[in-house]
Amino acid sequence: MFALLAPLGWPFELFAHFRVQYAALALVLAPVLVWLRHPRTAVLAVALALFHALPAAEDALASERVTECGGPALTVVTANVRYRNGDHQQFLDWLAAHPADVVVVQELTAAWAADLARQPGYPYRKFLVREDPYGIGILSRWPLDAVTQVDLAEDGLPSLVGRLDAGGHGLQVLGLHTRWPITPSLARARDRSLREAARLVASHDLPVVALGDLNLTPYSPVFAEFLRQAGLRDGMDGHQWRPTWQVGFWPLALPVDHVLVSPEVCVERAEVGPSIGSDHRPVIAQLRLP
Repeated sequence: MFALLAPLGWPFELFAHFRVQYAALALVLAPVLVWLRHPRTAVLAVALALFHALPAAEDALASERVTECGGPALTVVTANVRYRNGDHQQFLDWLAAHPADVVVVQELTAAWAADLARQPGYPYRKFLVREDPYGIGILSRWPLDAVTQVDLAEDGLPSLVGRLDAGGHGLQVLGLHTRWPITPSLARARDRSLREAARLVASHDLPVVALGDLNLTPYSPVFAEFLRQAGLRDGMDGHQWRPTWQVGFWPLALPVDHVLVSPEVCVERAEVGPSIGSDHRPVIAQLRLP
């Protein structure tokens, strides 16, 4: 029930990320409790399952947005490739088979940057290399203007923002990787990054796509507040269970990697990719500009 206290902040917000797991566990416990002749407790377990399943159900039942988009189509990818991942070829092969117009890569090391720089078809790129989990880079088929490094939380972690020229149609691109909120100070740094990102997004007149590992699930009130402040929407709306982190270990699997877009941008397709040797899986989305 700590998830109910998520609006109070850390540590209760951590519990809100696992609501799908709580729902599944409660559903498993309910028949066991009936068998043990605890019917009232079983009813409570079913009620908890329904409560925790509500966000996923609302997402799955979300009505399709009617948006007129006559601009160019473009495919975007966000991928946390993991800085300790020694098998680069898995991601490189997947990207070659699923070519994108814009790729935002988190945990970018010098070795990763060298391999990505050899990928054909991405003449425009900006790499901020680090040998820890917070390097970041953007690769693009379309011209990128004024790509700028920004320190959203003023804690030394880089994000990237730039203007994409897609056949005469402008698009603001924001690449993010926020802190892992395992301690109060890290949670505050993550939330500062999101508040400043929202301010930055809201200040632009162009349509925006924000991509990256936010270390945040759609079940957190922090996520909803970020979307509200930034005026963005989740590109994976309408999808049900779509974890991107620790997908191979269901009890910890969470959807923390996101493609977020301005309301006027159409999302024609969005999906989670396969394993790439990282603890994250990529997200790929086909967009169409207004």
